[in-house]
Amino acid sequence: MRWIILLSLAALAAGIGPGLRSADVADANATQAPRLRRADARPSWSPRVAQDPAAAAAAPTPAPTGLMLKALWRGLRTALGYAVLACGIAIWVYWIPSLLYEEHQKFLADNLEGRSFNMFLTYRFNYWMNSNGLSAMGTILLIGILTLLTFGALMYAAFVGGSPVTGLWVCFVWASAASVDPGASAITGFVGILTTLGGLVLLAVLLTMISDYFAKQVEASKQGRDPVVEGGHLLLLGHSVQTKQLLEEFALCEADDKPTTVVILANQSKQEVEDEIEAMNTELGDLKLVVRNGKTCDKADLWKVGADCATRIVIPENPQVSLDESDAATMGILLTLKGQGKSGWPNNGYVAVQCCLGRNVQYMQDLYDKTFILSGERLGRVMVQSLQDQGLCSVFNQIIGFNGEEFYIAGAEELGVVGKSFRELPFWFPITVPLGVVDREGNYLVNPEKSYEVQADADSVILLADDDDAVGPVEAEAPFFDLGRWCAQRKAAEFREANPNDGETVKALICNLNDRNFGCAILFALDEMAGPGSEVEIYCSLGEEELQDVLSNAQRRQEKHFENITVSKTYVTPRNAMTSMYRLKEIPVESYDQIFILADASQGVDRADEQTVAMVLQMKSLMEQRNSEQDFQPLVEICTPTAEEQLSQIGMKNMINTTLLVSKALAMVAISTTHHGVLSDLLSADGNNMDIMDLADYLAEDEKLPRMLTFAEATAIVSRGAQQVLIGWSEDGDYVMNPKSKMTPRSWTEEDRLVVIKDV
Repeated sequence: MRWIILLSLAALAAGIGPGLRSADVADANATQAPRLRRADARPSWSPRVAQDPAAAAAAPTPAPTGLMLKALWRGLRTALGYAVLACGIAIWVYWIPSLLYEEHQKFLADNLEGRSFNMFLTYRFNYWMNSNGLSAMGTILLIGILTLLTFGALMYAAFVGGSPVTGLWVCFVWASAASVDPGASAITGFVGILTTLGGLVLLAVLLTMISDYFAKQVEASKQGRDPVVEGGHLLLLGHSVQTKQLLEEFALCEADDKPTTVVILANQSKQEVEDEIEAMNTELGDLKLVVRNGKTCDKADLWKVGADCATRIVIPENPQVSLDESDAATMGILLTLKGQGKSGWPNNGYVAVQCCLGRNVQYMQDLYDKTFILSGERLGRVMVQSLQDQGLCSVFNQIIGFNGEEFYIAGAEELGVVGKSFRELPFWFPITVPLGVVDREGNYLVNPEKSYEVQADADSVILLADDDDAVGPVEAEAPFFDLGRWCAQRKAAEFREANPNDGETVKALICNLNDRNFGCAILFALDEMAGPGSEVEIYCSLGEEELQDVLSNAQRRQEKHFENITVSKTYVTPRNAMTSMYRLKEIPVESYDQIFILADASQGVDRADEQTVAMVLQMKSLMEQRNSEQDFQPLVEICTPTAEEQLSQIGMKNMINTTLLVSKALAMVAISTTHHGVLSDLLSADGNNMDIMDLADYLAEDEKLPRMLTFAEATAIVSRGAQQVLIGWSEDGDYVMNPKSKMTPRSWTEEDRLVVIKDV
């Protein structure tokens, strides 16, 4: 529409006006030029011919070809004039009514209770003005000018009796030059004055009143005071360092029902939140982002951001307060949401919650039945395992998030696998990996018993796939791998882990431990996995008393005490001296079996990574000086991709971005409850566990390690020896989840590893 208006005005200014040479234009010019009101007045466009009749007779006569060209040009200009008029009429007869109808249909479809259509239009218009800026103002100006000229031309034609195309040009001149001859006829003067006044009013409104109005609206919008009138959006309660990862995951999601609008309700001002999101270089994709200021537990502020008509509400943790305070605030929000309407807000959606403390998960679930809770307590164990089994962090990064393999659910009948046991199920899906089933009661059974038979009209199958197109019915009449025949040709085998890491006595160092990171979770994981007599030393900026409080509070929260580990020594250092070489020299880095360098994000993620990278560089230098043959591979917690790139340059392999992992998991739960069922199992303390294993652990006593292996045969080997699910394997130094060529053989060495899901 904007281009149509621009072309119309260009045609008006360049073609129609200067070329209109009809008699009624001459009359209009005559009314404005007193010097032409003589008896022998001639049209202003005619050549100046001498008043002498002889001279007039001597004037050349136009050639017939010239007359034809002039007539053709005049007809073209007239056609352009009517085209401009048609555009102006179409705006008010078709375009604006159609636009209003579409907006009204959207308003009705969103089912926005308690909001009027006027509120909806105001919200949509303000958002359009705020997001488009000068472009929006230019569109309004062009529509206003074309509307003024169209109605002026029609009035001119009706009252004066001339051509509407002529009226279009005359009104254009009047509106721009604002000149009306006092000697003109009354009706001509009336139309001219009315048009001039209209032009002045339009200009004044655009430059003053409308400018002031929109300035106020933009200011109100910048402060986040106006209500959000949306439907089907995703509401994010709170703003922190997690916001970037959450928004980018929402943008990456390709689900058919993913929200296209994300609304953030934050305690900070709207401008501050938007500036921080922009400063973090957040990739929003095609997401529409709306930010509002308010209290996340206040009913009025929640209504202002459309909590009732949202499809999903996401409540991440608040990293600025303690773990207990964050969970307490979340419970308050859940109570507010539960108390609204007949069944709580959102009316037709659910709430995805990040819980800081595992013991609060069930309580939150019982508090509000529309809630799906995710806890990251398992990440402490993952970090300990990552030191023992290098590459596990990479596995989690591939499984959690929308940029790799994802979890999908499909009905057993739809897939055509009713009656099949879970043992044989993997060999019916050539491009996906079955992880488990969802039973009649909605329970997620990840890695169920191998003898479990898929039931009709009750069970659904959980699949690991790269996209939803890979999830489809079984088309073959037989499995692509004959498990029964394979087992008949081989001995039975029982899984025995040749080199289990659990139970070993270790000496560990934890750097930067505090109450808000995963330091305490690592301590509990070490206590569970290490042998008696294991020692832990801590290097941190907490005071001795504060550190003891953190450790004792952590044990009281878990209602258990450390049994296999003891905190034998602490190195207390001021925060601004954590990376100083003379402080780090006191630490015997060469004497530890495991080193964990955690991120201290209390001063921001960038500062945390700067400190972490500096600490790793200093420790690596100390290790090379003291024992050049010992490989320095600590588990390093990072906060940004920049730190990962920097540490990769010096050979660091064990890096984990816990904030990113939790954000990815929370985003997945917000998009689909399927992800909640699987991730809550993989990340909870009593669920299944992902692990990196040696193929030899699954072979029979006299069975040799194969030199060539297919993924299907590896799946059969794992299934024969243990209740585990094979989901990937190592390949050229990297880990590949759900290989697509499951029957293609590849070479296998003692250094290659399997990735499995197993019961803890």
